[in-house]
Amino acid sequence: MSDTTESAEQAYARRAEIPGTIDFTMMYVAHDAFNRDLGRLCAAADAGKSLSPAALVTWQMFSRQLHFHHTAEDVALWPRLYEVVTEATEKQILEDMETEHGALDPLLQRIDAAIVRGDERTLGESLTALAQGLTVHMCHEEEDALPLIERRLGQAGWDAFGKHVRSEAGLKGGAQYLPWVLDSARPAYATKVLGMLPAPARLLYSRRWEPRYRRTQGLR
Repeated sequence: MSDTTESAEQAYARRAEIPGTIDFTMMYVAHDAFNRDLGRLCAAADAGKSLSPAALVTWQMFSRQLHFHHTAEDVALWPRLYEVVTEATEKQILEDMETEHGALDPLLQRIDAAIVRGDERTLGESLTALAQGLTVHMCHEEEDALPLIERRLGQAGWDAFGKHVRSEAGLKGGAQYLPWVLDSARPAYATKVLGMLPAPARLLYSRRWEPRYRRTQGLR
């Protein structure tokens, strides 16, 4: 994996130092999936395979999930926090989240344009920059924004955000998201996420969604 990203093991150790009682596993597992994909994409670029079918499939899924993830935060999480924060330092955290999201968008556009042009050099450079920027953003979010959610919105606020995400994704979105996010996830995280699902959804995951994901991603 590219050293521009944070490994799942590094992230797990860092998170153990963050105080709090809310279970943010769903955020953590998504962040790990983003780093996993960027690690694969950067490795493909280093090997001169940034435009291979496998790399392009990975990029398409990654960019789709990142767009959905950040849009959900921008629509249903940060605005709710803006309504209840009172301290200047808290408002600065939210302004940072907005700024960091905005800084990532041009990199996503640059990568899409490089793919269309077949420009491997720009593609590799932009993937590295995205991996660095997204890793910094996700660490900042976990260490400062998530504790702010716990202080100001509490468990009920976090649950409401999760409900919004599930509603927006729908069954079709969940069928794509769950096998993607659990691909190579830490066993403890995967067990916890699957345990949150009703029994029929777990059955669909194991018999349909996960096998289909592996086929479409070219995995074995």
